[in-house]
Amino acid sequence: MKAEIITHIHKSSYERVWLPSLNGLLQPHSLCESCGSVKNISSDRAKSLGYYTNTLAEIKSHLERKGGKLTQVQIRLIIKELEGIEDFADTYIMRGSVQKSIFINTVRKYTGFSRSLIESFL
Repeated sequence: MKAEIITHIHKSSYERVWLPSLNGLLQPHSLCESCGSVKNISSDRAKSLGYYTNTLAEIKSHLERKGGKLTQVQIRLIIKELEGIEDFADTYIMRGSVQKSIFINTVRKYTGFSRSLIESFL
């Protein structure tokens, strides 16, 4: 799945739409003026791609202290794949739990690290 280039920065309109939240109650959600995307207002918010890049740097530093290895090539492949996932870095509509799962699976794909090791840095 190839990522679409976002041609705008999401900007909330004054219009609200009432939708159910994670607890089932109706709450007003903002819409993007440009594309009509509904803003994620839950506590399960996504983080920027920079957060995950920094997480990879922390993992690398930790492994170097312990005698392990995470190469720059592996880091670049992971970041490149995350950049290629549609809406991965879109903090307006992406859920944090989905983003976290994608990150863990991508890191495991290129490194073979355990899920628990990766989760310990998130």
